[in-house]
Amino acid sequence: MWYLLKTKPREEVRAVTHLENQDFTVYCPWIDKLDKAGKIKKEPLFPGYVFLNNENIEGLNYSKVRSTRGVANFVRFGTNHAEASNELIEYIKCQEVLFRTKSGKFKENQLIEFTEGPFKYLQGIYLSKSGDERCIILLNILSRKQIVSVNQKLIKAVL
Repeated sequence: MWYLLKTKPREEVRAVTHLENQDFTVYCPWIDKLDKAGKIKKEPLFPGYVFLNNENIEGLNYSKVRSTRGVANFVRFGTNHAEASNELIEYIKCQEVLFRTKSGKFKENQLIEFTEGPFKYLQGIYLSKSGDERCIILLNILSRKQIVSVNQKLIKAVL
């Protein structure tokens, strides 16, 4: 079983690092997101939460965990600690891997061409998927690079 821990705001990495330094087994699922500049950055799937494995821990020192840098407290329901099963954690890990390795119609840095719309016949570079139907494209317009988000139906791969 795994305990659910609440972290301090935007301190998931710090909490994981300091808990692992104390020989705890910790899991925080991450996803890749595009920031406003078009760069891919990792963000926690569950912001503000991490999982702590309570197996192989004899007499868990709760105050030691709570006082770890980045950790706010255990998530509780009344007097009971919130727990997640090993099966749930394995399922989340599998989904995390599938999400990262999911191969779509286009590959990163692939040359594409617009088939319709205002950019028809223009070529660009496919950067990443953005939602279910949209993607991020790098265009070179008037000697200036521009990142645009477009519907995937408007583009095709250039062979």
